[in-house]
Amino acid sequence: MDLIAIDIGNSSLTVGVFAGGELKESASITKEVIANSLPEILIKYREICGPQKFGARTVPIVVSSVNIDNLAAVEKVTVDIFNQDIRLAGRDFSVDMPVGIEDSSTLGSDRLLTALAAFQVVGKAVVIADFGTATTIDLVNDSGIFLGGVIFPGLDLASHCLDEHTSALPYVKPGVPLEPQAYGTNTEKAIQNGVYYSTIGALRELVERYATELGYWPQVVATGGYANMISQKSEIIENVVPGLCLNGLFLAYSGWRSHQESPEDIFSSEDIE
Repeated sequence: MDLIAIDIGNSSLTVGVFAGGELKESASITKEVIANSLPEILIKYREICGPQKFGARTVPIVVSSVNIDNLAAVEKVTVDIFNQDIRLAGRDFSVDMPVGIEDSSTLGSDRLLTALAAFQVVGKAVVIADFGTATTIDLVNDSGIFLGGVIFPGLDLASHCLDEHTSALPYVKPGVPLEPQAYGTNTEKAIQNGVYYSTIGALRELVERYATELGYWPQVVATGGYANMISQKSEIIENVVPGLCLNGLFLAYSGWRSHQESPEDIFSSEDIE
């Protein structure tokens, strides 16, 4: 199956193109340039997909979103460029993964999709740590059930909070501490070290608690914009997969499509040239 996948976050979005069942290319853009940059990316990615079966003019554009405004901007672009509606995870197609939380309707599709993609590869209990605007650390058990997780402010958000809610502390851009010691020798370094190492500490503490409940240490997979940064000084992260949600979108939509009894939704009459 060929498709274009878009993971819409609060600060940015990641776009990927799957052709022949493989992720061929991906790109990330900030929310401020959706209208200017996304059209060019979509046109390029549609060309990568090439001619489609039965003469279909379009390929599916499947989306996960945690931000209503950014979703609306993406929807406008896809209609303007391709005269095509998106397929939104949870609304237009389901994500086939059992969950063990109290109310599945409150679960963000991005968390479930990254969990689906990670479990598909690992095949047993796995922790998915997503370091974005918010940090989420979720657990899937050996049976492939999404058990839940934790949510707390991401690195940049935490640094902004210190700036906005104190009178003397400045905003400090998150980064990997350069000094060998964990303590900062000035205010800026203290904030940078505090935001950075507190995230690493939270990850270790939570994985240890998850491991206690499971009875063994699970594999830890990291994704999100700050994943590579955190992995530089966290020895418990085994794999960093920046486009994990894109893989989840491909798996979820492909699985949902394969269970459809009728091919009517593959393309509509206007897709035939």
